[in-house]
Amino acid sequence: MFAGFLLFTGAVFAGMTSASAADSVSLRLNWQMKGEFAPFIVGVEKGFFRDQGLDVKVQEGSSGTQALQAVAGGQDDFAYVPSVQLIEAVNHGMPLKAIATVGKVDSMGMVSLSDVSLKTPKDIEGRTVEITATATFSQIWSAFVRKNNIDESKVTVVRVAPGARFNLLLTKKVDVLADIFMTNEYPVLQKQVGQQPLNTLVVGDWGFRLIGYTLAAPQKTIDDKPDLVKRFNAAAAKAFKFTIEHPEEAAQIASAAYPKVLFADTTLGQVKELVDFLGRGEPKRLFAGSDEGWRSTIEILTPPVAGAAPGRSVSDYYTNAFVPADE
Repeated sequence: MFAGFLLFTGAVFAGMTSASAADSVSLRLNWQMKGEFAPFIVGVEKGFFRDQGLDVKVQEGSSGTQALQAVAGGQDDFAYVPSVQLIEAVNHGMPLKAIATVGKVDSMGMVSLSDVSLKTPKDIEGRTVEITATATFSQIWSAFVRKNNIDESKVTVVRVAPGARFNLLLTKKVDVLADIFMTNEYPVLQKQVGQQPLNTLVVGDWGFRLIGYTLAAPQKTIDDKPDLVKRFNAAAAKAFKFTIEHPEEAAQIASAAYPKVLFADTTLGQVKELVDFLGRGEPKRLFAGSDEGWRSTIEILTPPVAGAAPGRSVSDYYTNAFVPADE
């Protein structure tokens, strides 16, 4: 009896020791919870991070820039942000680097109602087009116009707050929303119009193939805690792979974890769009980036003539050193 008690208490204390040994990790998102963040919820709920000895807290954010500032300042360990904000941060001297190139193609796109053709960029000539001033697309608008031979004098650009965009389209006060993210806002808009089909155009298909989301870490963490980075990436990659293979279940897990903000139908739509975009671009290996992809993105965002990032190479922005091996 006494021996059995000792075995029992020993097992309890062993479990406590194992639990306390888990490394606490904070992941800062670039925005509030949405369906395209489902893989991280999956990683937590299914224990993929725990299996790597990590106690991961997924924290909502308010912008990519603020997420990176929090990571650079030590308040959080990792950030999940678009390449646009990471490149800007590195150009301004933040000691950060992408440890995973998650989205090889950014999901930036355009949307119109069914009666407004949107097969090519030239179709926006003669149209009223909404472009939010703070949107990423606003930064590349002029270059996009030149690249696709659009007569800008024939395009009426409307600048409004992001929250007003959908209503402008639905009431036909604008013809095209030009700064929609297909993995986030498009499924929400599609739900609002019901069975009515929407016309879409992906910006990356027309000369502006930017890298999308990345996982970023401070250079100090990369140098001092490479095993932590390796374990975090391994768990995250497993969660993304699960989401790709089981989108319906991943969406259900996310909706169950955040029922007040992740509604089942739109969350599933966002997850399916995420899976579609994860399959686009090169290299096909999950989380792996390429010099070509990063160089192209950097040049689109910071043309050499602007002198925004003198003397930098692509290795200053990303690394494949922690990309998990293909299973």
